[in-house]
Amino acid sequence: CSAAAGSELIMSPAMGNGFKVDEKLGGDVTDVLLFAAGSGISPIRSAIESGKLAAKSSVTLYYGAREPALMAYMDKFGAWEDVGVKVVPVLSQGGDGWEGRAGYVQAALREDIAGLAPAKTGALMCGMKGMAEDVKTTLTEAGVDEEKILTNF
Repeated sequence: CSAAAGSELIMSPAMGNGFKVDEKLGGDVTDVLLFAAGSGISPIRSAIESGKLAAKSSVTLYYGAREPALMAYMDKFGAWEDVGVKVVPVLSQGGDGWEGRAGYVQAALREDIAGLAPAKTGALMCGMKGMAEDVKTTLTEAGVDEEKILTNF
């Protein structure tokens, strides 16, 4: 952001294959859980803003970062809530005055799992391997079909 005009910028191509939302989360899926950690929020943001989840009854985003300064797109949370996405920010290292959830997104999921309707639930996730493995295990143990738990890689 602070680079001067004409500065060299090094970029990499987009990573991942995207989420097969239309193919895997069809009409029987009414509830979608989104999981992102760190920069994994970028593909999740694209899924939210694509409008492909708008027809779902319930969409909840669990988004984890170390501290508030590292939580991207906080300025978009209100707009996402306005289109029906419940945002659950989770900080692993908290922060002064932080009143939200603390710990990891997979722990927040375990705290909230009681109200899950497994046959109607699908998930999108992008983030660290440990988070993705824990979320997948928690969801499958709760009865969510493994084919409805999507990653972008």
